[in-house]
Amino acid sequence: MKRLTQVGLAVLIAGLVLLLKGSSPLVTTATAQTQNKAQQQAKESTRSAPPDTTPYTRPALPEDSAPRGVRAIPLLPGVSSIIVDVVVNNTDPNLTNTDTFNDGETSIAVNPVNINEIVITAFSESWGANAPLWRSTDGGNIWTKQFTIPAPPGVAAAGCPCDQTVDYGRNNQMSGTFLISDIFSGTTTDPASAAAWNWLVIAGVTQRTNHLVPSSFGDADQPWLLVNRDPTTPTQDDVYAAYDDFSGGPDMRVAVSFGVDPPNFTVDNQSGTSTGGINPGHRLAVDRQTGFVYSLFQRCVGNCGGDPKNINYMLNRSTNGGATWILNALPGGIIVANADSTQPQPKFGTVNALLGGADHAAVDPNNGDVYYVYGSRDAGTGNDRLAIRRIFDNGGGGVTVGPENFVTGQVEAAIPSVAVASNGIVGVFYYTFDGFSSGFPIFSAHLAQSSDQGVTFSDQMLEMFLSSAADNGDPRQRVLGDYMQMKAVGTCFYGAFTGNGVPFGRPFSNHDPIFFRACPASTRPTPTPRSRPTPAPRPTPPR
Repeated sequence: MKRLTQVGLAVLIAGLVLLLKGSSPLVTTATAQTQNKAQQQAKESTRSAPPDTTPYTRPALPEDSAPRGVRAIPLLPGVSSIIVDVVVNNTDPNLTNTDTFNDGETSIAVNPVNINEIVITAFSESWGANAPLWRSTDGGNIWTKQFTIPAPPGVAAAGCPCDQTVDYGRNNQMSGTFLISDIFSGTTTDPASAAAWNWLVIAGVTQRTNHLVPSSFGDADQPWLLVNRDPTTPTQDDVYAAYDDFSGGPDMRVAVSFGVDPPNFTVDNQSGTSTGGINPGHRLAVDRQTGFVYSLFQRCVGNCGGDPKNINYMLNRSTNGGATWILNALPGGIIVANADSTQPQPKFGTVNALLGGADHAAVDPNNGDVYYVYGSRDAGTGNDRLAIRRIFDNGGGGVTVGPENFVTGQVEAAIPSVAVASNGIVGVFYYTFDGFSSGFPIFSAHLAQSSDQGVTFSDQMLEMFLSSAADNGDPRQRVLGDYMQMKAVGTCFYGAFTGNGVPFGRPFSNHDPIFFRACPASTRPTPTPRSRPTPAPRPTPPR
């Protein structure tokens, strides 16, 4: 009896020791499950899907036409510059009186073969039948809302697209990627025709763009598509689709289709890993001279459950068609900058959660320099400004990150998009939050331009407007969206953003896609092209 008591006591003591050490299998399993659930919920809260497609409308106010007494649409300099509301300047003269869709989160594509043909997508209606796009054939003066994007065959797509981006390559080919529960991509040579879209259909079902990564099924988010020349076959165009895989860190992935129509994604590799607390803001930038592709994203590294968050802004590169990703000998990419940033909440202007990050990049077509714009919160004023760095070849196969310069002054800025014109002018689109009027947030859309490689910027306001909605209490509310797009073709910037239609002639307050074209004169000599790294050999993928 005494022996049994001693044995029992020993077992009890051992159990207490294990419990105190946290090594009990039952406690460890339960703790791990709780932690995993909390981590997954935290990651899910930073996904951009589902989008905010609420049709924010209200009666027009006098301040809608002149917020704070300021002209809402300043005149743009240059005879080739225009800014129009695509709902108002439309082939359907009654659309301005009837259209009430959200129209947030714009993407733009300009046909390089015919720059008068321009396509814009936004949350302008969803699939039931065909989803719409906005198309101009006269350089952006007049637009038509055309319901010509069919749902991918064999896929239940009602209620989406839940994200979408489009881009032109050569030969009149425009490609688009669309988020449903997974990602699907197609190509068309005639955006005005639903029948012209080509999808890779196998046994009656469209192939997922992310089909090579089964773990991403149902966990893919915020796809971003660009077309670039092939790094080894200059006459061939490849389609790159970047996306976030929330089954991982989330993981940054880039799928590639090589020179075929419909697109067939035969390569899909990881370009980096993000963290919880923020949306990764995964974007692409392409070098059309070499075929190199850059992947950029954010990593929260401090105060990730609070505000402001401390963020590493990351950059990686593939020189061989997405087969490998490495920059400066680092497979996970390099840190371009570290800065504090307010995202995704508190909401920008109290009405727009930043679930698309605060980062974007573009490549100078003359010399391959990369311009990387990112959010940087001033510790003294608390303003979330926008900064930029030029990243250039170091002569040894890697890159050098230049000093930080600021795009903006002491303002609250967000949702940047950068592009570089053929004359070397660097343009940055962005919004500022400018306070309140009649209980509604005031926003301004801006185009900043630099003629000295991003050292200094001149600023042009495109539109100042009142939001069509106030804070509705939803932490995921997004009256503008997660991103806007601006691209450079030749010496002109072509962009689209979400703005209030009243200053353009709408009879009630509703957000519309606003198109602008700005063609600045060059004030700097043409940059001297630099030598570039030799592309890495690419394994021959099955095509």
